[in-house]
Amino acid sequence: MPLYTRDQVPRLLKAVEKGDIAPVYLLFGERYLCRETARRLEGVLLAGGGDVHPVDGDSEDPAATIANLRSFSLLPGRQVFRVSDARLFHSRNVTESLWKKAVTAFEARKNDQAARALRAMFEAAGLDGDDPDCDPAGLSDTAWRELFGFARPEGDLAWITTVLAAGRPTGGRSPAGGSDPGELLLKTLAAGIPGSNILLLLAETVDKRKRLFQVLKKEYVVVDLSVDTGAGAKAQKAQRAVLQEIIGQTLAEMGKTMAPDAVNLLVERVGFHPVAARMETEKVALYVEERNRIGKEDLDAVVGRTRQEALFELTGAIGARNTERALLIADRLQENNIHALAIIATLRNYTRSLLLFRALQEDPGVGFSPSMNAAAFQRQCLPRLKERQEWKKELQGHPYALYMQFRTAASFPLTVLRRWPRLLLAAEMRLKGSPLQADTILHHLLLSMLAGQGTTS
Repeated sequence: MPLYTRDQVPRLLKAVEKGDIAPVYLLFGERYLCRETARRLEGVLLAGGGDVHPVDGDSEDPAATIANLRSFSLLPGRQVFRVSDARLFHSRNVTESLWKKAVTAFEARKNDQAARALRAMFEAAGLDGDDPDCDPAGLSDTAWRELFGFARPEGDLAWITTVLAAGRPTGGRSPAGGSDPGELLLKTLAAGIPGSNILLLLAETVDKRKRLFQVLKKEYVVVDLSVDTGAGAKAQKAQRAVLQEIIGQTLAEMGKTMAPDAVNLLVERVGFHPVAARMETEKVALYVEERNRIGKEDLDAVVGRTRQEALFELTGAIGARNTERALLIADRLQENNIHALAIIATLRNYTRSLLLFRALQEDPGVGFSPSMNAAAFQRQCLPRLKERQEWKKELQGHPYALYMQFRTAASFPLTVLRRWPRLLLAAEMRLKGSPLQADTILHHLLLSMLAGQGTTS
């Protein structure tokens, strides 16, 4: 059986329509794309009747799923057993990826998603994340690396226990009888299952080296729905294509069209959040009521400013030393459910950029002067900067944007920029371990960062 990619899903659906049906389908990669593809696949599989039996991978008993898969159903039509967030493909090799998902979800205040990723990470390392006595935050650096295969993250990790306790499934998970559930599944498939039963597995992260994955790819159907989440040009192009496809499909379902400039604006505003792309498209389509064409003015009226735009406004206010505006934007960010730790992370990245650009300015070979204009910067400095392959990613922005960042870095005393990382670390520690309100901590941080720098109106 072939391994399908995202752009080959229509070919897979046509094959299923013609009767080329496999007992098992594995969909892995971006969460929304997996669920949407599963929905479409189920529609084709059950065109002649049948039912879907959803199973939550977080609380799944693999032995029970396999028992159901073996059983003949008294119900008419096909019986699709869909396991979401399947853990059969996790191993120690994916723990760092799962950790990053957990941190991202926690910073976005999505504790249920963070708990799900943490439990998967611990299970992949042979731990039970639902055991009340499990305390990974108390592990030493050496013990953490031995268990998870990557360095213990810096800072206070006490939030792990809190998130796991709040998101612990009621009743817990049943063990799979002491057997490897992946091997048990392979034995079941080798022995044969009723022709009306189909197993549909959905997973965000898989270890492709596991025997289960290799067998499914060779003998059954595997669909790779992964999307590169990096910041490079290739990754950005792939992300944009996914979002444009989602927007186009949603508009077609609702009988609407959207002006190209409005599509581009919507993509920029939602960022790479496929669920948000669909929801915002539906929202603006309902807003225009009987009108078929959606324009930029409709997006301005309905689709709010994104986290990325708002965070950019905050760094812009800091760069302009506008303390009053920086405090106001920080308050609005929290009102829009952007976690204080996410704000800290943005300010940390901003500080690193300013420190890098300030360091490059100290190199006589770059030839930068705060008094030079944008044209001179692009003509004299940019070619020399592009030769710095170690900073290729940081210097790949628009020439004028780079020029303005160099200007901003030059406007701050070096002693001030050097002090910012310590202030950010202190604020992060307070957020994670003190009873102070987040807005109080952020206000103190911003005032400390801009102390003595003056304000602009």
